[in-house]
Amino acid sequence: MPRRPIFTFAFVGASLASAAAYAQNQSLDIQDEIIVTASRVPQVRLAVGSAVDVLSESDIKSRQEAFLGDLLRDLPGLAVNRSGPAGAFTQVRLRGAEANHTLVIIDGIEAGDPFNAGEFEFAHLMSGGVSRVEVLRGPQSALWGSEAIGGVINVTTGPSNIPPGPWAEGLAEGGSFSTWQGRASAGSGGAWGSIRGSLAYADIGGISASPSGSERDDYDNFTGSLFATFKINEALSVSLSGRHLAATASEDAQDFIFGSPTQGLVIDSDGERISDRWYGRAIAELSLLDGRWAHQLSANFTDTQNESFSGGLFGFGSEGQKWDLEYQTNYAFESGDSNTHALSALIEYEDLSYENRSPGSGPENQSQTGKQMSAALEYRLGIADQIFLSGAFRYDDNDRFDDEVTYRVTAAWAVPNSGLKLRGSYGTGVAQPSFFELFGFNPNFFVGNPDLQPESSEGWDVGVDYRFANGHGLASLTYFDSNLKDEIFTDFGVFPFTVDNRTGTSSRDGIEISVRVDPIDEVSLSASYSYTDAKDDSGIRELRRPRHIAILNATYRFLDDRAVIDFGVNYNGKMHDSEFIFATPETSVTLDDYILGTVAASYDLTDRVQLIGRVENLFDEEYQEVFGFASPGIGAYAGVRIRLEHG
Repeated sequence: MPRRPIFTFAFVGASLASAAAYAQNQSLDIQDEIIVTASRVPQVRLAVGSAVDVLSESDIKSRQEAFLGDLLRDLPGLAVNRSGPAGAFTQVRLRGAEANHTLVIIDGIEAGDPFNAGEFEFAHLMSGGVSRVEVLRGPQSALWGSEAIGGVINVTTGPSNIPPGPWAEGLAEGGSFSTWQGRASAGSGGAWGSIRGSLAYADIGGISASPSGSERDDYDNFTGSLFATFKINEALSVSLSGRHLAATASEDAQDFIFGSPTQGLVIDSDGERISDRWYGRAIAELSLLDGRWAHQLSANFTDTQNESFSGGLFGFGSEGQKWDLEYQTNYAFESGDSNTHALSALIEYEDLSYENRSPGSGPENQSQTGKQMSAALEYRLGIADQIFLSGAFRYDDNDRFDDEVTYRVTAAWAVPNSGLKLRGSYGTGVAQPSFFELFGFNPNFFVGNPDLQPESSEGWDVGVDYRFANGHGLASLTYFDSNLKDEIFTDFGVFPFTVDNRTGTSSRDGIEISVRVDPIDEVSLSASYSYTDAKDDSGIRELRRPRHIAILNATYRFLDDRAVIDFGVNYNGKMHDSEFIFATPETSVTLDDYILGTVAASYDLTDRVQLIGRVENLFDEEYQEVFGFASPGIGAYAGVRIRLEHG
């Protein structure tokens, strides 16, 4: 398909010429926007030296994607891979790093699966109720610990602006592939604090994950959450939150029967995967000295359970639990006429437990535990509201591996009277092996390697942000470079399969370009392009990491803002993946590039009732994100949103 590479660069060039934006009817003079993850305390974007992007509540609602993983396709530097229809295993990679190198935080809780080295499964995260997504790119272990080699994705749920008094909202939607979903949330706020809760359910008939199959792989998802914060007095507040997810996905399997005509391919089968997640958080915050000295004490809990069945019979299962206790103190002061200083110190204790289960009584049925103590220190300096410097240092004492030290430095310079901000960062990271990599989960096919060492990385980036058009335009350019040592890989040259550390250094480098603008109040445009070159220590391209990704989005509001049309196009370049067809000499295959188009529209019938509708895969593209797994064709959906507020 020779048109695709040409299309990519023509697409980006034309888009950048016309420029880009994230949200409608707002100035893009966002230097005062609060960024949460670029430091141990929130800070304004102007002071951030790292590459960061944000999806606002208006972005999320106007684009209407059902799953957050699909929304993340709209941000530079991210690659999304889903193994088939809705509910299938979904991975997100940042800047060519592995999926378990991305730390995912939901409402302050590190939400990754403890059993799987903290990797978060995006298959089950619906976008309904999400009000903000922040993506911080580059090694961030000095701030956030293991799993943050590629970066951090921070997800915030609940309304961005909680009104005083009671409120409620709901959504009902149906459409293609026998899709039905509904969500209801309610809460109240006041001087005493706030409380909110939500319930959501999705039932999707789906498609067959097998390209040659006819049996639908259906999916259902139930998610409930509760959040409350209480202001004890002017200095002290307490917050409690909980989240539960239960999901069931039908699955097709790969045919591994030697001599079969479909060997190595995905075929219709009676498989099922059941996932259960519990998250909890309690935090007390104390502010002293007119807010200059703050203390935070928190306890976080994550419990993930997975069970797989074939033909109704239990195949294998896993459970991972993590308790995380943290104390953090922050102190801010000033010197001279316009110099600001901020210091954060953290002490953290993690207690992890893992369990693997199978129907037999073999050695794969086992439990393990792990503990880690960590201490971190971060210092931030602001000079004359122009120059912003930061440095962070972290020490991890793990009972299974050698102690680790990671660090990070950033710098940003807002050039006076120019609209330019120059920025750069350098950091190191570490990612510990997962439970199944260390100990295995099925001795007939895969055995663990207890001698694995943690992966480590170092990386840097430099970039420039340019604000123009009186704050209604923003252009960004970033170059990044990182190296990964002791990369963990699966060795398919032996049987049973196992894992090992690579002896050389794997490399990732590339560029990220984005431009956004509101040319008039009714129109918002955005575009971005990412080039990522990710190679292992032998110079071979890493799997499922396209070199070229391009995005275009346009939003038009009319009829006094009562009507909105949002149009988006995503280009995903060619990428490599593994193939297990014994009849061929190859061990890898090149997946074709593809273009996904989406159009969404909404209309406010009243101040409280809104009609919504969208079309996904607008061009009815046939594509695979993982070799052998089919993806849905064109689909149309429609529904209604209702919001009620006191008064």
